[in-house]
This record gives sequence, C-alpha cells and structure tokens, in this order.
Amino acid sequence: MKTTEHCSDRLLAVGRELFAKYGYDGTSVRTITSKAKANLGAITYHFGSKHVLYSAVLSMLIKPLGQRINFALLLERPPLEKIESVVRAFFDHIRANPDMPAIVVREMASGRPVPGVVASTMGQALQQLSAAIAAGQTDGTIRPGDPLLLALSCVAQPIYLNLARRAIATAAGLDQDDPGVFHRVVEHAVQTVRASLRS
Repeated sequence: MKTTEHCSDRLLAVGRELFAKYGYDGTSVRTITSKAKANLGAITYHFGSKHVLYSAVLSMLIKPLGQRINFALLLERPPLEKIESVVRAFFDHIRANPDMPAIVVREMASGRPVPGVVASTMGQALQQLSAAIAAGQTDGTIRPGDPLLLALSCVAQPIYLNLARRAIATAAGLDQDDPGVFHRVVEHAVQTVRASLRS
C-alpha cells in the first residue's frame, strides 16, 4: 500500500512541476512517468488519465486557496477587514505555491473550458466576497456599486501582481522573492483595495 501511495504522490509532484513549465499540452504521459520513476501505465492505474492527474494538480493548488478565503470571510470582523484578509490570503497562498501563477497563466491561455474545480472554488469565493461587500454597503462602510464587480476588482490586485511578477521584476525592479519587496507589494494591494471600496 505504501508503494502505491508513494507512486501517486510522485506522479502528482512531477506532474505539477512539468505542467507549470510546459503546460498541459506540452507535458506527455511518458515524460511524467519517466521523471517520476514509474512505469508507463502508472498514470492510468492511479488516476485514470492525464486529464484526471492534471485536475488533481489543479485541485492541490486551488482548493487550499478557497479554504483560506472561506476562513478569512467567516471571521467576526468588519467587512473591510474581511476583504483585506482575503487579499492577504491570495498573496500568502501564491507565495507558498510559487508554481501556481505559471499553471494559471498557461490554463487561461489554453482556450479550454475552465476546469470544474477552478470554476466551483473561485465561484464560491466570489459569492462569499460579494456577500461581505454587500454587508459593508448595508452598514455604510463600503461605497455603492455592483458587489460582484467590486469583488472581482479586489481579487484582480493579487492575481495580476502575481501573474505578472516576472515582468514586474524585470521592468520595475520589484522582485517579490525579496521579503521586503513582497511586503511592500502586499501592503500596496491591501491599501488600494481598501481605498477603492471605502465609503
């Protein structure tokens, strides 16, 4: 049993690394199994197909982010503070998973339908964030506006600043791998979101 578990874990780890580097279409079953030191049929045996393995990799990346967002929004705090916590959760999650932006960019550029795990996790997060914004509009701390569009604007900050991090490092000299720069970027994003929402 241990050998089976270790093999599936290796396939996930190698699949994640290769999907980040080469995308779904640029990664072959043969390359994954070879690098994972598994036989050619291992992906079919453990996951059923390359597509299911890819979905499992996306799930490893996206579901914990959804849990962080859910936790941030369930805390008993004023709506603006909850939203700030969501922005920080995005940054913290992506910092802990540096391969995530590459996989997300490749997935967005692929033209394929959005995978179910991504659609459901992010859909739920946007609903929760919209509800927090609507609560802030009700208590007068958040300005009027479409809660869903405001929620999208909130998550756009951490998403863009992370997806474009290599270009930003080259063009602007802001290397987010530097803890001091990372802190500056996060605080800027939080303050930008707060200023855009404040009533």
